[in-house]
Amino acid sequence: MLQSQENTIRHIVQMNKAKINPNQWKINYFHRQQQLGEKELMDLYSQGLEPEFKEREVKRVTLSSYIEFLGIDTAAELFDCSPHTVKAWRYGNRQPSTEQAKKIIVASGGKLDFFSIYGPIDELKDKSETVE
Repeated sequence: MLQSQENTIRHIVQMNKAKINPNQWKINYFHRQQQLGEKELMDLYSQGLEPEFKEREVKRVTLSSYIEFLGIDTAAELFDCSPHTVKAWRYGNRQPSTEQAKKIIVASGGKLDFFSIYGPIDELKDKSETVE
C-alpha cells in the first residue's frame, strides 16, 4: 500500500512539473522578495530612515566590478580579509562564504546583495544543476 501511494504521489508531482511554466519559479521568487522587502522598508521608514542617493538609478553591481572599483587592498581592508582572498573573488576563482557575503553586503553600505556576489539565480553554471 505504501509503495502504491509513493508511486501515485511521484506521478502527480511529475505531471504538475510538466504543466508549470519554466519561469513560474522566477515570478514566485521575485514576488516574495518584493513583499518581504516592502515590509522591511516600512519598518525602516517608520524609524525615520531614508535610503541614501534615492535620486540615482539603481543598477546591480557585481562583486568583481566593485572590487575592481575599490582596488584589491582597499576591498581587503573594507571586507576584513586578505588581499589574496579578495583577488580570488575578483577573478572568480572562489566565492565568499554565506557569512562573509553578509559582511560584504553590510560593508558595502547595501550597494551589493546576494545576486551581486553569487550572480543571478537563473544563471546556473551547469544546466544539470537546475532544480527539479
